[in-house]
Amino acid sequence: MAFRQRCVASEAFVSAVNGELRGLLYRRQYRARLQESRAAAYGQFVDMAAVISDAAGELGGSAGPDGAVERRLIRFLKAKEIEGTCSAFRDGHGRLHAILEGAGMEALAEEPDYLERLSDVAGTRLCRIKTGEAGRLILRQAEPLAVSVGIASMKKEGENVSGDRGTYFKTDSGLLCVILSDGMGTGEQAAHESIATVEILEELLKAGTEPGCAMRLLNSAAMLKNGEDWGYATVDLCCIDLFTGQTSFYKYGAAPSYVKTGRAIRRVRCTSLVAGMLAGEGSSPDMIKMRLRPGNVALIASDGVLAEKNDQWLRDILNASDGVETKTLARTALKAAAERFGHTDDMTALAIRVEERQ
Repeated sequence: MAFRQRCVASEAFVSAVNGELRGLLYRRQYRARLQESRAAAYGQFVDMAAVISDAAGELGGSAGPDGAVERRLIRFLKAKEIEGTCSAFRDGHGRLHAILEGAGMEALAEEPDYLERLSDVAGTRLCRIKTGEAGRLILRQAEPLAVSVGIASMKKEGENVSGDRGTYFKTDSGLLCVILSDGMGTGEQAAHESIATVEILEELLKAGTEPGCAMRLLNSAAMLKNGEDWGYATVDLCCIDLFTGQTSFYKYGAAPSYVKTGRAIRRVRCTSLVAGMLAGEGSSPDMIKMRLRPGNVALIASDGVLAEKNDQWLRDILNASDGVETKTLARTALKAAAERFGHTDDMTALAIRVEERQ
């Protein structure tokens, strides 16, 4: 009271103090954001260095030409009176590649059993890489495992678009990648975030980036977004090596996934935050490794499908999934979730089954 009586301009004084206080808070906020941005940029440099190092190692780690396979393939072409050249080599993973060039290659490719015959000659199963080039056959050692993937999705009631986005693809190295992203909230903004997240991650993986590194780069990119463009999205990434069955689940803030091996069902949990909210040493995603074998089934779903901890209904569906197509399995899980929880959120389910390549 004494201060207010003696202060001749108390309102101006209070306004000045409040202005300085706001300035202090803004500076603190700026320094915190600057520190986060620096940490994200530093993390990107570290991860990009790892990408370049891996690329250099792959270029320098090639096993080189496979002369024995080359000679056998050339003898095969001569026996069929096809004039052509052949080169065969193995990459850093030991995977066989062969390139056959000549005027008779298109006629050879029209024979119904040409791949089986070439595989017998090479001593390993081959598959053809479609390039559209005439007179050229590009062959690669085929993976012993195949994966079928089924996707089912449902929008939140009253929304025009779903905020979930799911996709899958196979890389040149024989890695099957399944991605699911759930944009925070619903509607157009959530869809924008999930689509951008999936597109960035897909590009990194197709370029040959190691999956864990690709996830960290995605997190850094989300952190470095500006002001009004800021948004968050969960990320689920499942990578299956189709040569060995080695499988890794990577998660940023995602709902649990389920893996059925025989009669056992494993729940793959996540403890990390969504992409774009982690910096520094804690920026890595949750990672769970296991080996999947023919007949094993996995289910990846957004949190709209798994709205509570009681998951026995989903375990029952998985236990009854033997012989069920993956698309039917995904639809069954989605329908059961909608009946149980309603359409209060976007819902997406991806069912995966590992099989022996026929």
